[in-house]
Amino acid sequence: MVGADTDPGGVDPGDRSYIAYLVFGGMLVLLVVIIVVGVTSYGADDDDAQATSERAAPARTLPVYWTVRRGDTYVRIAQRTGLSVGDLETFNPLVDPATIQPGQRLKLRAKVPGPKPKSLGPKYFTVRSGDSYGSIAAKSGKDITRLQQLNPKLEAAELQPGDRVRLR
Repeated sequence: MVGADTDPGGVDPGDRSYIAYLVFGGMLVLLVVIIVVGVTSYGADDDDAQATSERAAPARTLPVYWTVRRGDTYVRIAQRTGLSVGDLETFNPLVDPATIQPGQRLKLRAKVPGPKPKSLGPKYFTVRSGDSYGSIAAKSGKDITRLQQLNPKLEAAELQPGDRVRLR
């Protein structure tokens, strides 16, 4: 039987306000948790970024290779370079740390720069007495037809000492 204090659904009107307070309180707790997680993770990212930049800083000033000296160990090399032993092991996976020898080279970076590109040589050649396109091509290692294409205003029969022939 439905009492005078209950509505037709059988729920006491005071119970509804209790549920509203629970929902509001739960949302408030959720908001506080989101704020705490956001602030905590923001600070951690800054620390991680700073730690990463501090680890990367020595790599910019270090040489590419370390030449092992008498008495060197991975621990001693790590102390001198600011790298960790794990970094040295990662950069030198085929080297057994227990068997390093004086004179041996160890990489101090993950990526070792490749060899420098060959020089392209001089851009111009100054003609001397007796020079022709053939002799210039032989001296410079360039193709005669390429030299003529690069120098359309210079006729082969009219080369004079002091003329500049473009080589590339």
